[in-house]
Amino acid sequence: MRVVMKKGITRVCLTVALAVGIGGLTIANAQGVSRGPISAPRDPQLEKECAHSLDVAKYYFYKRKPDKGDKDGLERLNKAVESRLLEILDLNPNFGKVDEVYFMLGEVYLRGSNLDEAAKNYDRVIKDFPDSQFVGDAKKKLNQIESQAKVKKEG
Repeated sequence: MRVVMKKGITRVCLTVALAVGIGGLTIANAQGVSRGPISAPRDPQLEKECAHSLDVAKYYFYKRKPDKGDKDGLERLNKAVESRLLEILDLNPNFGKVDEVYFMLGEVYLRGSNLDEAAKNYDRVIKDFPDSQFVGDAKKKLNQIESQAKVKKEG
């Protein structure tokens, strides 16, 4: 902008600049409000550590198998996976993959025959994370638990 301007043109330019600036703020605020509350940014280092712990828990759950008939080994393995997953929830309850953590906890409890805890975790995935990719599997597992409970009542 040139300094040597007439008063009228300067006022118009300044008025337009202010209107655009204020309008821009209004539009930005309207967009922020329409998107919902802004959550606190996640700590990238903590997210990375939790993602690593989740990967380790999945490895131990799906890849490591104790010898057949080693009931104590299976129990120790489940306890190790459970402790990793609970550690994630303790350190970072707002972890980006917390839905997967709850689903995995359900899997661990189901494998350990703790049907009540498994059902609680599957139910949490369904209710708290309706857009999660694990909802379909959680519903199937919950139906499986309910059918097992019916068989126990009848038998």
